[in-house]
Amino acid sequence: MKKIISIIAALALTASAFSCSEKKKEKPEKQPVTVEDGGSEPALDEPVKQDYMEFTEDSFKTVEVNLNITDRKPPITSYMLNMSELDFGECIPVCKTEDYRDKYKPDLSAETDEDYRRQIEEKWKSTCTEPTKGQIYETCLYGNNFYLCINYDTWCYGQHEESIFRVNGLTKEKEELFHYSDPENSLRIRQLYAINSVLYVYTEEKGLCWLDEEKSELVTILEPNNDINSYGYIVSNSADRLIVSDVISDKKEVPDDYEPKSGEYISTYNDGKNYLILGQTTTMKEFDFDSKTWKELYSVYESTDESRSGTEKCPAIYGELFAWKEKPEGTRKYDVCTDYYRVSTGLTGCDILHADKKRLVVRLGSSEMNSLKAIVHVFDLEKSMHYIIDFGGIGANNCKYAYDGLITYSTGTGGCMYYIMPELGLTFPLAEFESDEFDSRLSDMMSISDLYDNSVCFTISKRKGEHEVTHSDGNVIGTYYDYDNIRMWFTKEEGDE
Repeated sequence: MKKIISIIAALALTASAFSCSEKKKEKPEKQPVTVEDGGSEPALDEPVKQDYMEFTEDSFKTVEVNLNITDRKPPITSYMLNMSELDFGECIPVCKTEDYRDKYKPDLSAETDEDYRRQIEEKWKSTCTEPTKGQIYETCLYGNNFYLCINYDTWCYGQHEESIFRVNGLTKEKEELFHYSDPENSLRIRQLYAINSVLYVYTEEKGLCWLDEEKSELVTILEPNNDINSYGYIVSNSADRLIVSDVISDKKEVPDDYEPKSGEYISTYNDGKNYLILGQTTTMKEFDFDSKTWKELYSVYESTDESRSGTEKCPAIYGELFAWKEKPEGTRKYDVCTDYYRVSTGLTGCDILHADKKRLVVRLGSSEMNSLKAIVHVFDLEKSMHYIIDFGGIGANNCKYAYDGLITYSTGTGGCMYYIMPELGLTFPLAEFESDEFDSRLSDMMSISDLYDNSVCFTISKRKGEHEVTHSDGNVIGTYYDYDNIRMWFTKEEGDE
């Protein structure tokens, strides 16, 4: 595993990862070095072998960092865009024409609520004659540009009419890059991911593709896995690597009256049948931009009673490096390992937040045990420093590592976001949220799902009004709120200190 990932890491092109990562310098072309005998040495950018390093607790000088909230300008810049104000046009989906509409008409024969069934049928009929406004359903951010998948095909079993737009988050300028319209075949886009100004699109039907903007077409680079038990996705990271994880469930059909034993898990699938989940196989593979081929990093089977996630056989990528935790024999304290080093943390419980060749960042406690503390440990491997940051005193209890610092925020319905410089303890307020503007917890609204890339981008559903919903008989069913869909993100420009 160590050798495989070391080679792949050296081959990966420098680029900009999904969301707000900074643009890197282009990789130099390989040039052979001429020697006296007329031969040639390996290219200048051939990987240099790095000695495996081991760090004990005594390898570091430990400093408990005191936080100092400052009104100075933060080293990262914040932006906001109200997605609800964007207009992506409207159309009648091609599958709603007279030749195809009945093929996709919803089957409501089993619906016993006559009034509800009538409402659904009327809504469906209206989409056959009235244009549908495009709705955002998948996004990613690259620099200050959003890539948005827009769906026009509502009230249908598939997605037959959709587009991909690029929107400048600063100017709101829109550009349609791709349009799909096919009444016979659906195209369901699951994920958008940008690297080095190239958009990668994960779809159900075409597999993983890259978007050829000149031809306005999707080019498949990884065929879809048609196994109904399989689910694949692009793994976010800050190393400019295109990595895909494919998870295949191992299950067995059981009768409806089956009583699960202790530790067993039953799931009902779309076919209406019940299945006993036995385990899963996780396969991680990476695309080599030079050879245009895929290389398998590992493939591991995990039974429901023997998880291997987070181990050397099944590690995750935390920022730039794959990492995992180990407890050496005879100790209760964790070591964190990568293919380049081992660090003895001195902690009996920790979650990895970030790992690169210069720095390891972990959080005290364990998310699996619901014991996470508002304490982060930063190990600077170059300076042999160990910084301990307690951010509980600033009203925050959640965090993410990005832009060489710590982003903290509350899990309540309001509060302040901060950026902390680990070495100095300088703490910069980034944004303040009032609790009466929202209905749910701030952490839910932020939905910072890509925890291990070098970005900070999240969605805020901000209440802007309310309206009553009535029954067909005129009686009021209830009051519902209207929301603005706001995107907030941060970037660190080159040269920022």
